[in-house]
Amino acid sequence: MASRLTAGTLTVTISEGLTIAHADTTNNIKHNKTVTASITGVANISSRVYQLKASTTHTLISFASDPTSGKFDTEDFKYMRITNLDDTSAVNLCFTDASDAAMAVQLNAGQSYLVTALNMDGNASGTTITSCPHFVENAVIVTGGAETDVEIVVATA
Repeated sequence: MASRLTAGTLTVTISEGLTIAHADTTNNIKHNKTVTASITGVANISSRVYQLKASTTHTLISFASDPTSGKFDTEDFKYMRITNLDDTSAVNLCFTDASDAAMAVQLNAGQSYLVTALNMDGNASGTTITSCPHFVENAVIVTGGAETDVEIVVATA
């Protein structure tokens, strides 16, 4: 049976707004920027809120070149957003590859992390990284001392 769906374009907009007040309001410093990205060929979108137990490691998303149940296809990946919905607690967001190489960032309360490519690399030597030969296989959240809600959105072809 032929599909009745046609892939669309996902529009992602990031807006920044800041006013730094000065005693003389004519000298206020303003910063207002909007960046918009159009991601074409999106035919599937998955959005889920996870309620995560405290002090635990949670593998929430997995990718594979030949995906099985519950995994996303690496070749079809377009976009991912991870948002910490908690109002006070930070979480650690880790990306691992098949050899358990990892990169991690702290995601403070209310913050989001955007991913548009599954390539990654890192080193401890401080040398310049000239390529990203590793591919993300898992997105892992490590919670702190409190239960935390995290939202993950994944868009694929």
